[in-house]
Amino acid sequence: MSDDVLGKLTPLVGSWDMQALVGDKLMAHGVTQFAWLADSQFIMQRIDADIAKGVPPEWVENSPFPITSIIGADDSTGKFIMLYSDARRAHRVVNMSIDGRVWKLWRNAPGFFQRYVGTFSPDRQNIAGAWERSSDGTNWAHDFDLFYTKVH
Repeated sequence: MSDDVLGKLTPLVGSWDMQALVGDKLMAHGVTQFAWLADSQFIMQRIDADIAKGVPPEWVENSPFPITSIIGADDSTGKFIMLYSDARRAHRVVNMSIDGRVWKLWRNAPGFFQRYVGTFSPDRQNIAGAWERSSDGTNWAHDFDLFYTKVH
C-alpha cells in the first residue's frame, strides 16, 4: 500500500480533547486517542468520555463510551474503512475519507444512516464538525456537534 494513502491519517495521530454538544449544551466531554498499530499499517482510535450533568436521560442510557475503532485502507482503492465498537456492544463498519482538511465518516445502514463531516483548522490542532442521522438516507437531521482540540 502506498505510504501516501496511509500518510493521510497522520494528522489524526495523538491525543485530543473531545466535546459533543447539542446547540450550546455540552453533552459529553472526554479524550480521543489515535495511535499507529502494526508497524503503521492501521490506526486505533480510543474514545472515553463522561456524559455531562443535566443531559436528557437517553444520552445517559445510550452512552457508547468507551469506544474503540480500527482504521485501515484497501490497498486496491485507497479507501479507508473504520471498524467501530462501543460499550453497548454495537459493531459497525464505517466508511471514511480525509481529503485536505476535511475528514468524513459515513455509514449507509438501512434504517440508520449516519455521517460526520469535520474540518481541521489550518494548523491541524482543532477539528470542528457535526454528526447527522437519517432513517432513509435521503432526509437528514442534525444529531450533534463534535469538536476536537489536539492535546499532544
